[in-house]
Amino acid sequence: MSAEARPTGSGARGALLLLRRFWRFARPHRSWVYLGISVIPLVSALAMWRPLLIKEAVDIQIPGRDFDGLRTLALWFVAAVVLEFGAQAVQVYALQRSGHASIADLRQAVFRHVLRMPARFFDRHPVGSLLSRTTHDVQTLSETLSFGVFTILTDVAMIVTILAAMFFLSAKLALISLSAAPFLVMVVRYFARVLRGLQLEVRRAQGVQTGYLAEQLGGVSVVQLNGREDAARRRHSQLGERYLRATKLANVFDAVLFSVMDGVSTFCVALLIYVAAPEVLLGSEAITLGLLFAFVDYLQRIFVPIREFSNKIATIQRAVASLDRIFGLLDEPSETRASPGICVPTSSSLPPSDPLENWKGRVRVRGLAFGYGGEGGEGGEGGEVLRGVSFDIAPGEVVAVVGRTGSGKTSLARVLTRFYDGYRGSVQLCSAEACIEVRDIEPDRLRRRVLMVTQDVFLFDDTVSYNVSLGDPDIVHDLAGIDAALRAVQVDSMLLGRGGRELQVGERGRQLSGGEAQLIAFARVAVRQPTLLILDEATASVDDQTEARVQSAIEGLVRGRSVLIIAHRLSTIVHADKILVMHEGRIVEQGSHGELLAAGGRYAALHRSGFSDRAGA
Repeated sequence: MSAEARPTGSGARGALLLLRRFWRFARPHRSWVYLGISVIPLVSALAMWRPLLIKEAVDIQIPGRDFDGLRTLALWFVAAVVLEFGAQAVQVYALQRSGHASIADLRQAVFRHVLRMPARFFDRHPVGSLLSRTTHDVQTLSETLSFGVFTILTDVAMIVTILAAMFFLSAKLALISLSAAPFLVMVVRYFARVLRGLQLEVRRAQGVQTGYLAEQLGGVSVVQLNGREDAARRRHSQLGERYLRATKLANVFDAVLFSVMDGVSTFCVALLIYVAAPEVLLGSEAITLGLLFAFVDYLQRIFVPIREFSNKIATIQRAVASLDRIFGLLDEPSETRASPGICVPTSSSLPPSDPLENWKGRVRVRGLAFGYGGEGGEGGEGGEVLRGVSFDIAPGEVVAVVGRTGSGKTSLARVLTRFYDGYRGSVQLCSAEACIEVRDIEPDRLRRRVLMVTQDVFLFDDTVSYNVSLGDPDIVHDLAGIDAALRAVQVDSMLLGRGGRELQVGERGRQLSGGEAQLIAFARVAVRQPTLLILDEATASVDDQTEARVQSAIEGLVRGRSVLIIAHRLSTIVHADKILVMHEGRIVEQGSHGELLAAGGRYAALHRSGFSDRAGA
């Protein structure tokens, strides 16, 4: 659904559309929903019955001194109370069980969707904002299902049942009791509209503050080392003020609405007594004391859900605001899942079910153009970062890419892995049967055959074993394979005596050195055996002593497979089969190390500078 077509939650119609969309998450648990809803008529009928029993006792049994009848009515009254409470317990359990199960499914759907979002999405949305949507907004929705949406159905049924009983007993007293209804309708509609906007602002402010908090905690060492604690605290306080202002205003409107509802209910009871009491004293047959008791009871009962309706409106508005933000996230397009397309066929045979089954690592790039500004590689901020790039990688060939910061080296790697889509030109993976365009290969299928190791290694707060397998069911139980991968990259001896593969690496791998973390990233590659390996500045963040071990691990990994190396150190690329020299998004030179030095061009200049300029995008 497009952003224009998606309901924004403004107005009752938008709220209903959002709740209808949520039904697909509740549908698998509909048996519990139906059980909870089916009890609602019973609860309403029992609530309506009790005032009738009081009316009969006051008008018939007590004046007639019918003690046996009074005892019978008392037993019926107790039975009605027990049945009503029992029915309410079943209703609450069933609806809360279905609600929490639906929320669990929604939470999984949001998380699954976020994991499949393209890199451009994360460029536009801070992590803190995503955390707010996946935690605070979903939790708010959970509270609403427990307190608002389903229980309001009971309230509506209760109101309708009591109104029917009141009009059946006395249309005159019912009309008097409902004289304030038009005023209530106007008040509720106005406050509902205001509260909806305020709750949306509360969610937005909370998301911004959560985003800032997540960012500052992630870079807390930078904040502390530069003495920016006070500045960070002041900014966090300013963002908190926005949230506090919206919350205070929402609480004011909520409190006013509750007070108005409470005052109107008291006024209606007073008006009823003022009109009906004289007729009771005069002995009117139309309005008896029992009838007055019943009506006062009914009014108190009917205004309980109406009075609580103000709280439930506020809760529902929070849920609608949360649903609006959640579905706004779910409506963001995830990574394209196109059916693999075959181009330039060289035989009449059908392609294999896995389009990369027979791929040996040949890559053909022609006229590649790409930019981060948007799909298509044109326009936007920064324009194109790759312009007319063409080159080949043969099976088993090691190709190095060098260039100054901003020349487009990392962008080239991101296109090859489909980390970013929207390129122009052709990027093909070629086997003996056919060449397949990268944009036509499912990302998860592509990334099983093309792996990239970057200088910024991210390790999860788990064991070394998990950080190698990443929870892959085909790897996680293959402990021998994990051990072999750790040996292959020579990190096993470094972990000896510290727990080995069961060592807890800590948050972001704080229990390991930079070199150890880099080697574990190489172990991820070793255990998966990719066809094409991309090394993006893989030795840039390690010291010279550790680099020797890392370089040895790289030599073992590159043997027998195609490799694209993005590097700034001479030792990493001097033995490459081919070197591509990039400048301002173009390949300006290519050849072997010796050939490029002899040419005396840009590569020779880089060589003389010792490749000291760290590579970037």
